[in-house]
Amino acid sequence: MKIESTLEKISSALHRIQKNSIKNLSLPILENILLIAEDNTLTIRSTNLHVGTEIKISVKVEEKGSVAIKLDLFTSIINSIKNEHSIVLELKEKTLYIKTNKSEMEINIYPSDDFPTLPKIKEGLEFIIPIDKFIKGVSSVIYAASLSDIKPEISSVYIYKKDNELIFVATDSFRLAEKKIIIKGADDFPGVIIPVKNIQECIKVFNGIDDNVVFVVGKNQISITNENIYFTSRIIDGNYPDYNQIIPKEEKTSVIVLKNEIISSLRLINVFSDNFNQILLKTNSKKNIINISSRNVDVGENNTDIDAVISGEDIEMYLNHKYITDSFSSLTGDSLNFSFTEKNKPFILRSVGDASFLYLIMPMNR
Repeated sequence: MKIESTLEKISSALHRIQKNSIKNLSLPILENILLIAEDNTLTIRSTNLHVGTEIKISVKVEEKGSVAIKLDLFTSIINSIKNEHSIVLELKEKTLYIKTNKSEMEINIYPSDDFPTLPKIKEGLEFIIPIDKFIKGVSSVIYAASLSDIKPEISSVYIYKKDNELIFVATDSFRLAEKKIIIKGADDFPGVIIPVKNIQECIKVFNGIDDNVVFVVGKNQISITNENIYFTSRIIDGNYPDYNQIIPKEEKTSVIVLKNEIISSLRLINVFSDNFNQILLKTNSKKNIINISSRNVDVGENNTDIDAVISGEDIEMYLNHKYITDSFSSLTGDSLNFSFTEKNKPFILRSVGDASFLYLIMPMNR
């Protein structure tokens, strides 16, 4: 194998797949990436057996071939080469030679035949979606997914189609986020449950790309593909909780506040909150304010009033303030609506005028 390429192309590709490879004592080959040179194209493959990525870049191929090389080592070398434009990679026996105008390096390699292939879905449902819409949907809810692997269904993002909307859902049993994106087609899409760690890799791989992608759903696998990138992930074989049952159908108290004011207040509250991020929220409909207080025995306590438009009964509730702040990037517009039913029941947080995003938060026990 012998190729010549620009550093920028290789660096960009490595940046997209830098987290796919993992340390694996039983399969050390997974710490590597596979470089395949043919037809003036370099294919860079990475996998940890749960997700896999192939990225194709155009290069000058003088001699085709393939080589497996440690991802961390190769990335460190590429990132350390400064003020250089082009790079030559040449395989001679069991050594990879890396040459630039100013440097020459020799690296030991692994046998490329040991590197796993990526699964291809032979039969599955296929539809096309703009990748930026997909990333927006995932990013709007992913922080609400469980970080524990005890229940695989909720340490995932659930994606399904209803009418003309693709719906993204994540929950950890204490809060739930739902985002709706309008798309065409995919009427037969059955819904998939994608592990949160895998879908995080998908976002990194496709971040900054605005192409349409082909989304294919198989029995135990999905693939997302554009002209130069192939991404595949396993999916969870199970049923996602029927979350619609816990979404309140009525509202007894409505509170509308300016987003910037609640952000500033919670930033101050964070200094005084305890290890459980607990705050107490009280509404005062006569004064049209909400009061947020927090106390930490090692720091002190804080009380902050925020102007609000309040309708309905007054309410007080202990909350995890981090659950609220996590959602701010998903809440568009200048004003937020807190919709309460009862003191110890979940409440809904939305942006005023935006029905595409819903965020449900469970109260904390005192």
